[in-house]
Formats: sequence, structure tokens, C-alpha cells
Amino acid sequence: MDDKIQLVYFGVRGRAETLRLVLHAAGQTFDDVRIDRETWAQKKPETPYGQVPYIVYKGKMYGQALAIGPFLAKKCGLYGKTDEDSLRIDEVTHLVDDFRLNIRAWRLEKDPQKQADLVARIKAEERPRYLGYFEKLLRENGDVGFFVGSSVTLADVMVYDIIDSMQTFDPDSPLSSFPLLQKLRENVGSIPSVKTYLANRPSTAY
Repeated sequence: MDDKIQLVYFGVRGRAETLRLVLHAAGQTFDDVRIDRETWAQKKPETPYGQVPYIVYKGKMYGQALAIGPFLAKKCGLYGKTDEDSLRIDEVTHLVDDFRLNIRAWRLEKDPQKQADLVARIKAEERPRYLGYFEKLLRENGDVGFFVGSSVTLADVMVYDIIDSMQTFDPDSPLSSFPLLQKLRENVGSIPSVKTYLANRPSTAY
């Protein structure tokens, strides 16, 4: 990517972390702008839709994480080689977003008992269901630990991130029943630029 990217989000992982990981996986330099909560009210009117994340590219602002992710992946060569590759990548990313809604509901719930009930349901029902979907799709691509081809794409990064995010409500979250997801996690986490980022990543809440 020839033009510098500025990625703007809060000082947490959230919906911007996949975007950060995509850029790091591609070895792409970018400005990782992290807004603090105290200045958010002042900055909010300046954002494209009153929310973050957004990027600044060639002097223009673009919002919506589900649009930004594919754009960055295409620019960085992490969107597959064929239309069928891109379709599978989109399929996985939307599955991740469906699963993410469960985690978001848990985080937004204020009632302790309801929150505990949500966590129990995620562990017992939603997590194994979605991890099963991902494992099945990985298996269809052989035993390489990638969703398409033999190298990392947006789909792999998004699943890596959601697995990482699961640790926030279950630090001992096991992947022993999902060997290809374990392999995917190793594949993405061992990319030198990603490994360096993770080693120096600010310690923040999800």
C-alpha cells in the first residue's frame, strides 16, 4: 500500500484490533491513533458516523469496520486470489461478527446475574457452535491451518482475534477439540510482524 493509513479507535482492542492485526500481518506501517474516553465527546462530531473505528486514507475518512477490513485486506494482498477465495473470506468474517455479538451482549449487560447467565450460555452453546463452524471450514482447505490457500488472509486474522477475545471471559478457554484452529492460531501468531506487535501491545481490556 503506497499511501499511509491512519486508524482511529479507542485505546482498547474492540472492533479495531482485527484491522490493526491485518496491517501488522502485511508489514504495513500505519498510524495507530488511540482516543481516550475523556476527549471522545469532543472528537465524536468529527467522525464519519459518530463512531469509531474509522480510517483516514488519501485525506478522506472512511468508517464501518466491516467495510474497512476487506478494503485493507485487498490493499495488503490478504483477500485471496479468486472470487471464490473472497467469498469464503467474507463468509468467515461475517460468522465472526455474528459470534462477536454474543460477546458484546455479555460486556454490555449490567446485571451480574444476567451477565453470568450470558457467559454460561456462550461457553456451553455459542462458543462450541462457532468454533465448530470454523474448524469445518478450515478442514475443507486441508490441514494447513488457513481458510483459503496456504497463507494468511483477513479470515484467519479475524478468527485469531476472536479466539484471543474469548480469553476475556474464559482465561482457560480450551482449543483441544479444534486442532486446525490451534494450527491457525500458531500460523497467525508466528508471523514476525504480528509477533512483534503482540509482544509490545498495550495491556488493555477487550
